[in-house]
Amino acid sequence: MRAMIRRRLATAGDERGSVLVAAVAVAIIGAMLAVLVVANVIAASRASGVDRARSTEVHAAEGLVDDVYLKLETTTPCRYPATGTAQAGSSPSLVTGSATITYYDKTGAKLACASGKVTGAPTTAVVTSTAQGDDGRSRTMQSKIVLTPSVVSGRGSAIFAANSIMTTNAFTVSTTLPNEKADVWVDSGNVDCNSGVKIDGSLIVANGGVRMSGACRVVGDLWSKNAVEISQAQSAGLASVGGSLYATANAAMNSGVTIGKDIMLTGSLTTWGGPSSIQVGGVTRTGLAASQIPVYVPRGLPEVLYRPQDWAGFVTSGDRAAAYQQWVRTNAAANNAESWAASRATTGSTQLQCSVAGASYDLKGPLVGPTVPTLFDTRYCNQTTFQNGVNLQLQADLVIFAKDFYSTGNFSVTSKDGKEHRLWIIVPDPNPNGIAECTGGIGNIKGDSGSLAVSPITIFLYTPCTIDTNNSTNLAGQLYGGTVNLRNALTVNYVPIGIPGVDLPSTAQTTAGYRVDVVYKREIGTP
Repeated sequence: MRAMIRRRLATAGDERGSVLVAAVAVAIIGAMLAVLVVANVIAASRASGVDRARSTEVHAAEGLVDDVYLKLETTTPCRYPATGTAQAGSSPSLVTGSATITYYDKTGAKLACASGKVTGAPTTAVVTSTAQGDDGRSRTMQSKIVLTPSVVSGRGSAIFAANSIMTTNAFTVSTTLPNEKADVWVDSGNVDCNSGVKIDGSLIVANGGVRMSGACRVVGDLWSKNAVEISQAQSAGLASVGGSLYATANAAMNSGVTIGKDIMLTGSLTTWGGPSSIQVGGVTRTGLAASQIPVYVPRGLPEVLYRPQDWAGFVTSGDRAAAYQQWVRTNAAANNAESWAASRATTGSTQLQCSVAGASYDLKGPLVGPTVPTLFDTRYCNQTTFQNGVNLQLQADLVIFAKDFYSTGNFSVTSKDGKEHRLWIIVPDPNPNGIAECTGGIGNIKGDSGSLAVSPITIFLYTPCTIDTNNSTNLAGQLYGGTVNLRNALTVNYVPIGIPGVDLPSTAQTTAGYRVDVVYKREIGTP
């Protein structure tokens, strides 16, 4: 047996180390597989990082475009941000970027833009934003948009003064209509608001300044072209301006003044007593560009002419002056006025029935209006006067065109049948040139001593000259004049009735912003 083993061992080859070789081979194969796996992981990680960076840059660039959309709703930026760059994300994915806005008019011409103000009327714009990562890579988004100017629909003015306005001694303009505000528009000239004045709406001073004192209060917004001074705070914590105060100028306020919402100024704000001495319900911003607040421009008093054809549904045929004279005589006769009374005269003067008194020596009773809408022409009178207790009782709408109109001595307008009726007293412009002018011998509308119109009557007073109200005058309707003087316990209850054939300016405001409609938004090659 031993011999057999020796022979076997003698004939066998030397196999020492084969296991080690096999083990090394397996290790090499494992290392190669590990290197391959690591290489794949590194490649995937790098691809993921690049994709993440690209996504961050694209989203940041798109976010800048979206921010510009938002800015365009209230302003006209030339660049966003105005200086420097905006940041998105955080390290190691920090991205910075900015956007430029190029404006074009309706012809496609490029418009100049500087300091947040565009020269011209843009209708389209192209927003180009670029975002760059820490690695130096960048992505660019571009969007074309259509711009429609933002307009807040106006309600019409309760009072419109083309040249100047005076408000004093407990004057009030208000309204009982739901969702309406009684706005006062002053086209040109300064406003000195004092002595218990209350405007239950907004005060717009398109080309002038405002000084408020003596418990003058604006319930809505106050907009002024020039400087605003509020020298006295309201009692009982009431706001001097219930809405926002806007001015393309400076403003100064005394201690205790309250502003209900925002203060927005292109100039500076001075507060007597320090910034904390006034109360502001919203934000206070000064040094703004004019384009950053609502824009109001002078409109001019609309021209109103004597055009009977505009008054559809009214009796306008024949001699409207003779019709007026006959109407007064008929009423005098119905009131059993004396035969010698001026209201019954048919001869002896070119100024027949120009002055009508309700007293016993003249009309001797009420002046009852026609039963159908009627137009009268009293421009032949140097002045149309209703005095000494004249009670105009309406049964239908009535319009009186006059050269000059004066009422006094408790003149009143009431409803004969208890229904709503409208009265227009108009001093028309005799020169049809598109501009309302106090020329050609026309005059004023003045009301003294007592009520003018009693609900449910509404009245519209118009003259290119002066509307002057005094001494406890009350009316519902609208007043449009060259100069408007409002004083001595006057109350105007705003009811919009307008003038047929005339486009009356309202308090519609055009903001500096736009409604944005997107044509496209896409990634482009970085410029």
